[in-house]
Amino acid sequence: MKGLARVLGTAVVAALLLFVAARIILPPLFATRDAARDAAPDSLPDLGAVTTWLNGDRSLADSLRGHPTVLALWSDTDPECLRALPILESWHQAYRRFGVRVVGVHEPEFAFAADASAPARVARRLGLSFPIALDAAGALRPTMGAPVDGPRVVLAEPGGAIVATGSGRGRMTGIEPALRAQLARLRPDLDFPRDPGLTNATTSDAGTPAAHVVPLGATRVHEGPLAGATPGKSQAFTAQFRYQVEGKPYVPYPVGFWTPGGEGATAVRGGAENFVALRYDAGAIWAVLGPPRGQTVRVWVLRDEQWLAGDALGADVRRDERGASYVEVSEPRLYELCRERPGEHVIKLSPAAPGLTVYALIVEPANVANGQDH
Repeated sequence: MKGLARVLGTAVVAALLLFVAARIILPPLFATRDAARDAAPDSLPDLGAVTTWLNGDRSLADSLRGHPTVLALWSDTDPECLRALPILESWHQAYRRFGVRVVGVHEPEFAFAADASAPARVARRLGLSFPIALDAAGALRPTMGAPVDGPRVVLAEPGGAIVATGSGRGRMTGIEPALRAQLARLRPDLDFPRDPGLTNATTSDAGTPAAHVVPLGATRVHEGPLAGATPGKSQAFTAQFRYQVEGKPYVPYPVGFWTPGGEGATAVRGGAENFVALRYDAGAIWAVLGPPRGQTVRVWVLRDEQWLAGDALGADVRRDERGASYVEVSEPRLYELCRERPGEHVIKLSPAAPGLTVYALIVEPANVANGQDH
């Protein structure tokens, strides 16, 4: 058992080191990107180098040729990606009997998700059974095009050539009709119900507006008090006037004692005097949050200085007997905080105890979360 624990521990450390090198050290050295990297691939990327899988193993990489294949790049901290995963699972269930392969590629945005346990939790929670390649170092991302907001999905014909793509938010609707067209060509004996989307089978739709992803990490934040903070040093962030924490939209404003880190800001103290504020417009709010290792932290959630009403609660938020809204942060992941509401608002997150790390706040465009743009 000790030997197994040692091996698993070494694997986790190796994954974290690969993640840090690929996402933090190397990008500044190679900041310039050409247009070719932004484009979708012409052929199915090679998965042979992937060594860690969920619901499969590396032998799967050699079995894709000869089958129509859907390959989806996704992150566990992107709301649109999480909404796309059940759709991919439905395709896996519906079309695998006809030889279709559906494969996910997990690309972590934060170091905590480089550990296989993070995507494994997502797979269990959503009941995913299709194979998922774990690419902690981001080696496959360049072959799929530059990072985008939302999932990046490609459909390859049995020879490996890409015949349809869906990149970004709300752009998966063209993939299934293209897949059905492939099957109709390969298996003329199949009698699918008529699908009106088949006329647009080789194109992806225009998608929906991008979400505002607001990072709080010292290596990622662009404006506000955290942009000039010293990483790793606990420090006080003050605001003498209200406008100083409700200032420029989509800029995070910490108040109280926080320790800036490369990927997020960690609360040194708990209580109402310690919070992070963000001004935003209309959309639903998500947050990437993490507790101290092995602990749970309650985080109070206010919008416009009020507790969230019942119809505003995100899936992860509850109210206590006083009506105060909060989220229990028990593991590092994406949490849904509040639903959209027209107009400009200020969200505040206040941890009840020290040790909470706020990695990012995500504001989705209006009407995306409830599916109106899909």
